[in-house]
Amino acid sequence: MWPIWAAVVVAVVLRLPFAFTGLSTDEGGYAYVARMWARGAVLYDTVWLDRPQGLLLTYRALLALGDSGTAIRIGMVVSGAIITLALATIGAALLNRTVGVAAAWVYAVVGIAPHLEGMTLNGELLASVPSTVAVALVVEWWRRDRPLWVLAAGGLSAGLALTMKQSGIDGVVVGVVVVILLRRLVPAVVFLVGASLAPVASVVHGAVTGWAGYWNALVGYQLSSMGGSGSNTSTRWADLRWHAGDIVLGLVPVLLVAAFGWRMFDRGGRWVLGGWLAAGFVGINLGGSYWPHYFVQLLPALVLLAAAAVVGAAVAWRRWALASVVVLPTLVWLAVLVPMSPDRRSATIPYDALAARDDRIAAVIKASSAPGDRIYVLESEAYLYFAADRESPYPYLWGKPIDKIPDALPLLRATLASPQRPVLVVLDTPPEAVDPTGGIAADLAAYYHPEAVVEGVPILRANS
Repeated sequence: MWPIWAAVVVAVVLRLPFAFTGLSTDEGGYAYVARMWARGAVLYDTVWLDRPQGLLLTYRALLALGDSGTAIRIGMVVSGAIITLALATIGAALLNRTVGVAAAWVYAVVGIAPHLEGMTLNGELLASVPSTVAVALVVEWWRRDRPLWVLAAGGLSAGLALTMKQSGIDGVVVGVVVVILLRRLVPAVVFLVGASLAPVASVVHGAVTGWAGYWNALVGYQLSSMGGSGSNTSTRWADLRWHAGDIVLGLVPVLLVAAFGWRMFDRGGRWVLGGWLAAGFVGINLGGSYWPHYFVQLLPALVLLAAAAVVGAAVAWRRWALASVVVLPTLVWLAVLVPMSPDRRSATIPYDALAARDDRIAAVIKASSAPGDRIYVLESEAYLYFAADRESPYPYLWGKPIDKIPDALPLLRATLASPQRPVLVVLDTPPEAVDPTGGIAADLAAYYHPEAVVEGVPILRANS
C-alpha cells in the first residue's frame, strides 16, 4: 500500500499551500450562509442559498474548527486526499493494483486543476468526495465479493453526494448500473435504501423549516426560469463560450489520454465508467452556467481512464509520454508559481488577488459600521459578507438568481428604499449592469450618498 499512501501524501502537500490563499466568491458565500445558519437564521428563508444542507453542514463543521478561510481550505485538502485514495481502490477493483496506483498519483497532481478551480472547496468537489467513495465501495463489493454492508455504505455515500450539490448524481448512477448488471433484487434494494437516507433527511428538514422556500431554492426557481432570459439556449451558449478557455485548458490534456484507456476495461468496467461520465455530463448541464468548476465533477472518472491508458501502453516511452501529457501542465503551473513575486503569484492563483482586495474593503466596512448594521454588495461578491462579518437584508447573494427569479429585482429595489435599508451598499457591479432600466441607480441616488472609494469600489451610506 505504500505507493498509494505516498500519492495521498503528495496530494496533501501540493494542495496545502492553497489553504492560505484567498477564498473564492462561492466559498465566501457558502461560509457566510453557514455562519448565519449557525447563529440561528432560518435556512432558505431569512438566509438563502440554492444548495442542499450537506454542503452547508460541511462548512459549519469546518468553521467550527476555525472561523477563517484557512479552515475551509483544509476541507479542500482533505477532499483531494480522499478522492486520491478512492481512485486507487476503484482502479484496483476494476483492473489491477498498478492502475489503482497510477490513478492515485495522477489525481494527486491533476486534481488541483488550476483552470477548473480544483484548489477551492466548491460544491462540485464536495459532491465528488462522497460520489467517488460511493463508486469505490460499490465496485469493491461487486468485484471482490465484499459483504452486503459495503454496498449499503456505498449507497449511503452516493446519497450524501446529493446533499452536497443537486448535480452530485455520479455515485447513484454507478450503483444503479451495477445492480442492473447483476439483476439481483436484494442488492438493488440495499443500495437504493442506503442512497435514499441522506436525501430524505434533507427533504424532512426542508419540510420542517418551510417547504415552499426549500423547494424553490433547490429546484423550483431553476425549473421556472427555463426558457426565460436568464436560462435559455442563448444564455447557456454565451456562458459556455465565456469560460471555454479555462475549460479547455483544464480538461483537454486528461481527456486526450483518457480516450486511450477505454479499451483496457472489460464490459462491466465500461458500463461503470460510461455511467459515471454520463452522470457527470448531466450534472454539468443541470447547472447551466458552465462555470469552470462545474467540470471538476468529470475529473475522477477521466483520471481513471487516463491512468489505464498510461499503464496499458506497450512500451515505456509511450507510458512516459502519455503521463507527461496529463500531469505536466499542472506541474509546470505549480513550478512557475515558485519564483514569482508575491503580487504576481497572487494574481495568478484563482481568487487570491480578488480576496485580498475584498479583505481591504471589508476592513473599511468594519471600521465604518457597527456589528449589527446590515450591508448589501451589488451584486455577486458574496465573500465580502463573510470577510466583513456583516449581514445582508437581501437574500440573493449572486447575480444568477436575480436574473432568474421574477420578483428578485423588485425585492432588491424595495430593500434599498425601505426604512430598514442596508446601512452601506458596496458597488462591486455598476447598477446599470444589474438593472438596465435605471431603477436601482435612481434608488441609490435617492436614498444613499457616497461614503468612500476603496480599491476603485464605491461604498455608499444610507441617508439619515
